[in-house]
Amino acid sequence: MILAAGCSDHPTASIPTPESFAQRTQLGCRVTVATGEMQCTPEGGAPLGISATLYGGQNTLVRLASANADTSGGVYSMDVTVTNLLAAQSIGTVDGATLHPEGVRVFFVAGPTVTGGAAGTIELSNEDGTGIFTGADQPYIQYDQVIAPAAESAARPWRFTYSPGVETFYFAVLISTEVQARLVISEMMANPGGTVMDNLGEYVEVYNAGVFPVNLRGFYLRDNSTAADTIKTDVVIAAGGYAVLARSTDTSSNGGVAAAYAYTGRIGTASTSLTLSNSGADRFVIRSGAGVLLDSVSYTTSGVVAKSGIARELQTLTGDNTKVDSASWADATNVYDATNNNRGTPGSGPLSGGGTPAGPVDSVSVSPSSATLAPGNVRQYTATGRDSTGQQVATTFTWSVADSSVATVTSAGVVTTVADGQTTVIATAANGVVGTAALTVFTPAGSAVYRNHVEFGVPADADSGNDILLSKTTFSVSYSSARGGPNWVSWNLNATHFGGVNRCDCFMADSTLPPGTPLITTSDYTGSGYSRGHMVMSEQRTQTSLDNAATFRMTNILPQYQDLNGGPWLDFEIYSNDLARISAKEVYNIAGGVYTATPATLKGEGKVAIPTHTWKIIVVMNGGEGLANVTSAASIQVIAVMMPNVTGIQANDWPMYRTSVDAVEAATGYDFLALLPDDIEAAVEAASS
Repeated sequence: MILAAGCSDHPTASIPTPESFAQRTQLGCRVTVATGEMQCTPEGGAPLGISATLYGGQNTLVRLASANADTSGGVYSMDVTVTNLLAAQSIGTVDGATLHPEGVRVFFVAGPTVTGGAAGTIELSNEDGTGIFTGADQPYIQYDQVIAPAAESAARPWRFTYSPGVETFYFAVLISTEVQARLVISEMMANPGGTVMDNLGEYVEVYNAGVFPVNLRGFYLRDNSTAADTIKTDVVIAAGGYAVLARSTDTSSNGGVAAAYAYTGRIGTASTSLTLSNSGADRFVIRSGAGVLLDSVSYTTSGVVAKSGIARELQTLTGDNTKVDSASWADATNVYDATNNNRGTPGSGPLSGGGTPAGPVDSVSVSPSSATLAPGNVRQYTATGRDSTGQQVATTFTWSVADSSVATVTSAGVVTTVADGQTTVIATAANGVVGTAALTVFTPAGSAVYRNHVEFGVPADADSGNDILLSKTTFSVSYSSARGGPNWVSWNLNATHFGGVNRCDCFMADSTLPPGTPLITTSDYTGSGYSRGHMVMSEQRTQTSLDNAATFRMTNILPQYQDLNGGPWLDFEIYSNDLARISAKEVYNIAGGVYTATPATLKGEGKVAIPTHTWKIIVVMNGGEGLANVTSAASIQVIAVMMPNVTGIQANDWPMYRTSVDAVEAATGYDFLALLPDDIEAAVEAASS
């Protein structure tokens, strides 16, 4: 299998990939020369009509990291590692053991180009070579090692020659590598009944337990005999899918089995003799081309396994499948061959109704993923286990907390807060996989103190006709009736805003809009596939029920995919909350969306426009401070982020999406922080936080 993580095809690939797999996520990397910092984030990419199985982006299933930057002698050098974030599959290998000759390749598909500082040039100077890649030669750097799950590669130096004065540069990469196949033999027909002969009707079903498609070309099959049959054609098994390997692919004579490959054949003049015994012990084995065992099942009790016309089916993919006559297997009950009453589910998996059964728990999510509660509060927590393909898995959980002096938890996941502090709520699945949630216990101040929500100026653009300005106790907003959501929301945040009030979950139309303004209701989002994304977070207004309810006005809401809303967006919200609540900072926030000229709308109804990105700018000062305390750029810390409104980014950390205020202004057309002195404004807005 070829995997490209933010990635693509390796250049000499001989394994074609179906068109449905031909998609990619490209990583765009930005380097700051002075600090030696490299930040890589997923970027969009057009479908590729090439041999590639492509997966996720930075910090989801792969991670590029740099260290030891050196700028001496007109050469920028950094040590770069590749971390494999797959849960159960090695990369750089087909079978988990044998290094693929092309290892793990990081292809440069754009740049490097200078993006900041003096005009000049920059180029990669130590690539390993070029390869046929998306129709043109591309330089690449190769890592010659098998990288196990959760393991980091050895570092390789990347060297760039650059002109004096270059401060920042950009490049885009795709990573190409083989991925370890995870195969499970899940069904076996050793003795077809009726008029179907063994040399026509025997079959074995194989399940792909990995997260990427597997092509069986080049793998070889054998039974107890010494002869083996190398699979000579493309046999692609989708992730979580099945393929049937049979003695014959002729459905008119094999009992109607739709087989992907016929393993009956000859090696030279000798028969492969891949036949399953009806009267004695036998086995079926799949190995990689290098001879590494991928899966093997055997049986010793022919009376159980070789019943006439009855296949043996693996009952659960989490069980031990090595003995077909064990309790992990059972006789098939579904009839697939009505003429001969042959029973089995070839190509449909071990479940009698077909479909893909869930594998072992691979990840655990805990809800709520973060919370701030006052001492003495009680909150029910829940946990969900999923397999490597994302299917929910039925399992039991053991609950615990990291610090019982802060909170306690029952065996049913009911948390009771005890005293101020921070702890972690932990849910452990039956197979030991752990999920966690952050919990802060905080005694609220006596009452909320709201400072000027537009302390640094009211954001303005060239068209004020689409700005309905609302000034509320808890935030200020510019609302667009054309888009059905806020242009921006601006609010002050400090420790006094956190209390013990529960989230109301009371989404409502905003009746304070001018008469005649079309009102958006929560039902406009129902069934759209998008979350109701708060700009002012519910948790930031928990002193009173009225304060919390204000955050559920639809003028404070934008459509966000849950992977954004519950991923890096939430991550940045938690960071901001900690600045205010724990570090006693005054945090001034502005947030909103970025739109195309003709944005898509929820459910195609033309009422609520969907932003391509959501952005946020925060100005951080000491508690109680504001504009009057700004005397230089060092008086304030400004952080800007712009996050894509896409799926697949839930595990990404918020710093991946840092940008400059200038970049947000360019994307939105709004002028921010206008009340700052001009020299200070220019300095803090140009900085890429």
